[in-house]
Amino acid sequence: MRRFDVLCGKHGDHIGGERDAARALMAGEVEASCMIDGNHLAFGLDGTLPAGATRIIARTELYDHCNFTTSPDAPQPAIDRFVELLMAMKWDDPKVRPLLELEGLKKWKPGRTEFYPALAAAVDEQGFYGQDGSILRADYRY
Repeated sequence: MRRFDVLCGKHGDHIGGERDAARALMAGEVEASCMIDGNHLAFGLDGTLPAGATRIIARTELYDHCNFTTSPDAPQPAIDRFVELLMAMKWDDPKVRPLLELEGLKKWKPGRTEFYPALAAAVDEQGFYGQDGSILRADYRY
């Protein structure tokens, strides 16, 4: 397995790591790569993955890829205001749209955690976090 971590620690990974994985797949450097459905489609449209060059061999359980988490000590009024601001973001607003596009979103929705167990199990299985809870940033090759 080879990891393609880009900007981890900032807010997790982003499209850069998945694009690097797709390019490695096309170059024959890896036999398979992981990416979200939206990126697989986008990479097909932009030519990173030529039409018919790949096939999907497995899908994960559902999970929410983009969320915000607060610390237990965060003041509730600040959390409430932050949620209010997020929910007020509109795709049709030209000042806001670039921010939504950065995360591949059309709008924010209320938070939920019911899809976390599958994601947590995968993170543990892959040893994504170090013993102290830090994110491991090395390019792992097993």
